[in-house]
Amino acid sequence: MRAVVYTSPLTLEEREWPDPVPLEGEVLVSVRAVGICGSELEGVRNNSPFRVPPLVMGHEFCGVRLDTGERVAVNPLVTCGHCDLCLSGLSEICRSRQIIGVHRSGGFAELVSVPAGNCYELPGSVSDVQGALVEPFANAVHAKALGSGLVPGKRPLKVAVIGAGAIGLAVATVCAEDADVTLSELDEHRRERAASSGLFAVVDELSGEFDLVFDAVGSGGTRRASVDLLRPGGAAVWVGLHSPEAVLQGQDVVRAEKRVVGSFAYSAREFAEAVGAVAVAQPLWAETYPLARGAEAFSRLLWEPGVAPRTVLVAGQDLGDGEAPQ
Repeated sequence: MRAVVYTSPLTLEEREWPDPVPLEGEVLVSVRAVGICGSELEGVRNNSPFRVPPLVMGHEFCGVRLDTGERVAVNPLVTCGHCDLCLSGLSEICRSRQIIGVHRSGGFAELVSVPAGNCYELPGSVSDVQGALVEPFANAVHAKALGSGLVPGKRPLKVAVIGAGAIGLAVATVCAEDADVTLSELDEHRRERAASSGLFAVVDELSGEFDLVFDAVGSGGTRRASVDLLRPGGAAVWVGLHSPEAVLQGQDVVRAEKRVVGSFAYSAREFAEAVGAVAVAQPLWAETYPLARGAEAFSRLLWEPGVAPRTVLVAGQDLGDGEAPQ
């Protein structure tokens, strides 16, 4: 089969790759659409030890199960299912977890072998491109659940989201169902795309106090801002993974009883919830590009970050139909 392979530092190539052989309990999925995640760009750019070439990446994808013909979104998180964390409902932080597209071959290919239980049927109302956004939405569903549980008292909550990438938009969208949400984004074009949903306010800079702040960027500056913007007793949820830096005013955290929590991935139930939630994702959130030219799209994004929150590689798209990342 053909695949987009991370072959060496800063290098991706379209090449022949061995067809996957399903293990017991696994099925083959023919990929229809797969997103290029910011964590993948960061990993390749910084030669991250979490992604070791040669590797077929791609953990945000949907496709067709070859055994049933069902169109499915794939939960890329593979956990043991029997450790103390899995049994207590914390499977997303299972010590032996694996991620499809990180620890094993992922969706930047024609075919992927995945556990059958990680496949979630997509309704007809969800497009292939939206199907590739289920995984970011699952992150959002989980982050919202974590944050809401940390802030008792009045409703609706006053919520801020920093960053209008795919996860930031997804967080703002799921929170807007029952909260007053403001999303901040420095890039003018991304602000325009974010505002197209009409579900939340969009600004270039946040001010005032918030009950709950989600940092969907993950830099030292945005993490600091997420805490500074909290009202006493508020909570910051860190979702973004841009850098390891975090510098806080410890006395402010203590004296104002502010809370900071990390949010990683999602449970199986939250992934299933995201399959329904993603139907509201807007077309402007994604630029599409042929999967057959995925290496070109990925390489351009390494040095020229796109305006669209997510670039989605689409299988079978004519080579002339792709929109290059802008």
